[in-house]
Amino acid sequence: MSSSRSFGWAVAVALLLAVPASAQTSEDRAYVGFSLARGTAIGTAGGKLHDRALVDLRVPLLPLFMGKFILVPSVGFETHWLGLETQGPVEHLPETELRRRFYRVQLGLTLIRPLNPRWMLIAGTLGSTRTDFGRPFELGMDTSWVGYAMASYKIGGDPGRRLMFGLVALWPFDVLPVIPMVGFTYRKEPYIVEIGVPRLTLLRQFGDGLELGLVGVFDQQVFHARLPEETWAQGAYYVRATSLRFAPTLNVRLGSGGLWLSSSVGLDFLNDHALLDRHRDRLELGRIPTRPAPYARMSLSWRPPRRPAASQ
Repeated sequence: MSSSRSFGWAVAVALLLAVPASAQTSEDRAYVGFSLARGTAIGTAGGKLHDRALVDLRVPLLPLFMGKFILVPSVGFETHWLGLETQGPVEHLPETELRRRFYRVQLGLTLIRPLNPRWMLIAGTLGSTRTDFGRPFELGMDTSWVGYAMASYKIGGDPGRRLMFGLVALWPFDVLPVIPMVGFTYRKEPYIVEIGVPRLTLLRQFGDGLELGLVGVFDQQVFHARLPEETWAQGAYYVRATSLRFAPTLNVRLGSGGLWLSSSVGLDFLNDHALLDRHRDRLELGRIPTRPAPYARMSLSWRPPRRPAASQ
């Protein structure tokens, strides 16, 4: 259980920022993306994961201005393809028993209160539900909730240098229900640096239509997916997929507007798939390691035009 507990701290922040986690930068307000990861061996009995695919979409809704407060709703949707190949201990089972399509739907509300030219307060909540629409849905076990309160500070009054810090509350949780969070953003041409959890972005701009650099993303998902009892996965009720991906990235502006085409090819260094019981505790089934696997991603995103510094 120690390895699963250690990820509990990171997953709270990952869930908080899960909606923009697949974006290339924090300025991407909407995107649609496609990711493909290679299959990999799992365990020592000859089992293997299929190639995995993901289609994800994020759409911000119109903000509501209420005096000095700004309310920003958002919605996100993902479709995952995950399953085992018909070989090794599951070679006698039909492929329909081994492959699943999972969905994740997110609804969020963020409340923003500018205090002065340097300080801004941010608070909100995010609900995330995951299902394959093929198993009984349990609201308490298949839905995660996140609440957060943060402060944003412009270092030296410069909108290109920003520090964010605050607290994140998660339900359900592994270790603590409330944990701290911190992030740093530096945007000075020709460099874009964003350091935090779950995303690291290091980009260099070439003109106003080309960006080249490195992006890292931590992600953890829990899917309701009981596997066949005939395999080594006896008693498995959930699959927890944990990834730590780093990839060189190329972003190209399409035309003169705010549309960007992004492409990445890299490696998932964790690529961990843990089996959990119905209480979300890791099953002690012996060591079932997975290997790092390459992945590729392409996305189309929209960034709103940047306002002059004096009006931000």
